[in-house]
Amino acid sequence: MYQQFFILFAVIFTGYALRRLGIIDDAMNNGLNRFIVYFAYPCLIILSIGKLELTEGLLTDFLLMLGLALLMFAVYSIVAYLYASLRKFPRHNANVVEFSMASPNNGFMGLPVALIFFGEKGLLLMIAHNAAMNIYFFSYGLYLLRRNNGNSGGIRPLQILKELVKLLLNPNVLSLIIGLIICLNQLTIPGPLEQYLSMLGNIATPMAMIFVGSTLTKCRFLEIITNHVVVEAALGKLILMPAITYGILAFTPLDPLIIATAVLGASFPSAATVSMLAEQEGQDQKISSQILFLSTLLSMVTVSLVLKLLLTGVLS
Repeated sequence: MYQQFFILFAVIFTGYALRRLGIIDDAMNNGLNRFIVYFAYPCLIILSIGKLELTEGLLTDFLLMLGLALLMFAVYSIVAYLYASLRKFPRHNANVVEFSMASPNNGFMGLPVALIFFGEKGLLLMIAHNAAMNIYFFSYGLYLLRRNNGNSGGIRPLQILKELVKLLLNPNVLSLIIGLIICLNQLTIPGPLEQYLSMLGNIATPMAMIFVGSTLTKCRFLEIITNHVVVEAALGKLILMPAITYGILAFTPLDPLIIATAVLGASFPSAATVSMLAEQEGQDQKISSQILFLSTLLSMVTVSLVLKLLLTGVLS
């Protein structure tokens, strides 16, 4: 297990080194981001889900994971709010800190890691987890970011509808729908198209890890580790949230793979989407980027430990 995880982080370091050497610049990094999101991951999802024998039980597990993840995101939000209040985090950026603590990077890191360690069913469950997080982003997440504006409760129904339409048009959601249609109708993907999807899908994991590594070059390490808010938020994201998830689900009669995927989904570092949304809403993007940096760095240790515990405990 550690050998596979070491390879993943070796690729992350490759991305870091390429950015430091100037081989990857901002324009290339942004292009890499769009390529992964709009082409590589959708190809991976269509091929992986389309080839599944989606029984009634597997569909039930997908929907169960979706509902369970939405419930857990509500729990994470409450925990993050209580923690920020008790620790008296600065009001001007506490909302961004709470958002960062509750939002895992279950897309860029979650999908490839779930596929490698939990197989195609694990990938399907992580996609459900990611879909729940996107719903969370454009509902409570926007409410949270607008809290400092004094109009957090003023999100109009039309605006919510627009955000839901954007969510449905997300390439990963569309590819999930296409994959489910292929799977449910037992359609056969033509050979050339299958090879095309396979070629693009197979590079999704290494390209995503290179992208993550390249984003780790932007922040000053000393400034980050001396900010107690950043350190506490990163540790809360990596340790507190998966621990709470396991504590809630461990004694339930759920499928062990559903429990393991939910815990793994909660254990990833803070999502980069938080920084993008914070910038759009005029909030403190810097602190979200710092939490992203530190939590991603520390996740090299924490996520590997979580995987070890899950593979030898929950899934043994």
